[in-house]
This record gives sequence, C-alpha cells and structure tokens, in this order.
Amino acid sequence: MYVTADSGGSAPRPPRLPRPRSEIAAFQPYRTPPVKADVRIQANEWPEPNPAGHHITPQELDGVLLNRYPGRGDELRDVLAARWGTRPDQLILGNGSNELLLQVFLVFGGHGRKTLLFHPTYTMHGRLTVLAGGTVVEEMVGLPYELTKERALAAMAKARPEIVVFTTPNNPTGNTIDGDLILEIAERYPETLVLVDEAYSDFAGKTLVPRMDAYPNMVISKTFSKVLAAAGLRVGVLIVHPELINYFTAAALPYNVSTLTLAVATRIARDEASVQRRLALAAKERKRVYSALRRISAVDVFPSVTNFILFRLREGKPADVHARFLEQSVLIRDISMWPGCQGCLRASLGTPPENDRFIAALDAVFAAPAVPR
Repeated sequence: MYVTADSGGSAPRPPRLPRPRSEIAAFQPYRTPPVKADVRIQANEWPEPNPAGHHITPQELDGVLLNRYPGRGDELRDVLAARWGTRPDQLILGNGSNELLLQVFLVFGGHGRKTLLFHPTYTMHGRLTVLAGGTVVEEMVGLPYELTKERALAAMAKARPEIVVFTTPNNPTGNTIDGDLILEIAERYPETLVLVDEAYSDFAGKTLVPRMDAYPNMVISKTFSKVLAAAGLRVGVLIVHPELINYFTAAALPYNVSTLTLAVATRIARDEASVQRRLALAAKERKRVYSALRRISAVDVFPSVTNFILFRLREGKPADVHARFLEQSVLIRDISMWPGCQGCLRASLGTPPENDRFIAALDAVFAAPAVPR
C-alpha cells in the first residue's frame, strides 16, 4: 500500500519502513523450488521412508505430554554420548544442526570477526556467518577438493580468523579432509574456534570426537538428517569441550527441542542395526552410481565417501542438464552457482530402484552413447 503526501492529489510515495543491515537486504532465501519428480535425489536425505510410527507406539505417544515445556533431553544425551564416546554434558541439542551452527557464529563470530571457509563447501556456513554479523574470508581450493596442510596453514596465517570451518566429509565434494591437518590448525591457533561439521562422518567411518579432550578450541556438529534418516525430525547436536560449554549453554534458546522430538529421536538413536544396514546399502549403491557416471564421457565425476556424488560438465550448461533430468522425472541439484562449483551438479543416492532410474536417465540426458574410461 502507498500513501499520498497530502490530500491534494500529489504523487504517491513509498511507505517509510525499517531497513535491515545492508548485507541482509541482499540475501535470497535458502530454499529449493518445489518441483515435482518421481525420483527426488537433490537434498542428500536418506531416501527410504522412516515413519515415526516405527519408533513410537500409540500408547507411548499418549505418554508425551504437550502441556509442559520439554526437558533437557537427558535420555537422548545419554544415548548419544555412549554412541560417540563422549560425556552427556558436552552435548548441546538443537532444532536441526543449522540452529547450532548459527549459535557458533553468534557466540564466537559477529561484528568485526572473521570466519575462514575453504571452498567449495557447505554454503550455509557463510550465510550464517553474515547473519551473525561477521565477515567471511574465502580460500578457494577448487576441484578436485584437495586441501593440504600447507595451504590451510597459509590461509590461517593470512586471515587470522576467529572461526575456521572444516566440513568433513565435505559437501558438495564428498571427500574427507585429513584429520591431522585439522588438529594441527587447532593446536597452532588455540584462540581460534575450530568448527568441524561432521554431518556425513558416519558414511566415512571417521570422526574427531575421540580427540576433543586435547583440543578445547574444537567443536563438532552432528545431525540426524543423514544416516539416521530423520531430516524431518530436525535434530542437531553440537559437541563442545567442557572449557567452552558454558558459553554455549548461556546463549542457547530455551526449550528449543520439543518433547515429541526428544522422544522419537531417543528411539532412533538407539537403533544401531538400522544405521549399519544403511551404511552398507549406501556403500553398495554409491559404487554402482559412481561407476555409471564414470562411463559418461561428457562429465568429470569426483570420488565420494558419502550419500551423494558431485559431477562436472565438460561442456554445456548445468541448467539444461538439470532440465533434461527433470524430463525423465529425476530431480538432482544444480550447484553451479556455489563458489568453486562452476559447471557442477550433485546427485544424492536414492533407493536401489531410484538409482536404477537415475542410471537409466544418463544416456537420454547426455544424448550420446556411454563411453568407457
């Protein structure tokens, strides 16, 4: 609605409204458009259905009282602490890991403080840094994503950041970062917070959690959205050294994980047999999809240890290839606008039948016979 300057018919003028910080005004929403497809392998979710009814019975549901604020999630903390070999009081629970990542940047970042990122990597780290008022320093590693100790140390010496982020395995490239590299950064820069995003670490079978006691400046984030198959539940975990934990608990939002979420998450966390089954299936399907992509001469495909695979076009436009996949009712992710990902697309692993559809679509999409390499 516009208002006039006076009653004499003057030209309307825009209403006077509050304005956000300039860097926020330039933001676009972080979302993917709603697109219909039979095969949806664009979001790195676990593809098999995981109904809540598999984990909590109607009778147990009746015991979840919604009139009271939720507790601290002590039972869930106990289960997760046993799973990761840490202490329950080192775990901070969140409404998805992004809430906890934002908390990291709010507590240790902010105005006048820098976050060092090694691109290409998970773009939310940069967005959350800016949301918290901080400044992003970008070190472009490029593809293939091979971050060396020498390069990381040089970037640290140049940037002198308050926060440095390592995503391992890395999204979108799917490979790991050398753990000794991360630990050396933590040791050499004890006043820098070292954030290790381990959203996909179960697929790699590697974690730095057992080394945390010796590195109090290192925090590690985990999620229920990947191998625990609960992206819709919205549960994240931050593992923090006792010397830093009070800063995070003081800044945490109260009652941020619902009573119902805590009840279901606790049961999911106990189901180790399902985790092991998923890991075995992911390894089998990853090998199959990777091999199929390797036979396509039009792309370069990057090795992955996760539930997704990155590939880069040798020619042509990613948007056109994305559209041709959609014509086959297969939805993948065009990430060519991510820093360092020019010409790239990313495909998550689906169920075996969904991966059959993706593999079958390859020849139609690239409109040429597959060429072995």
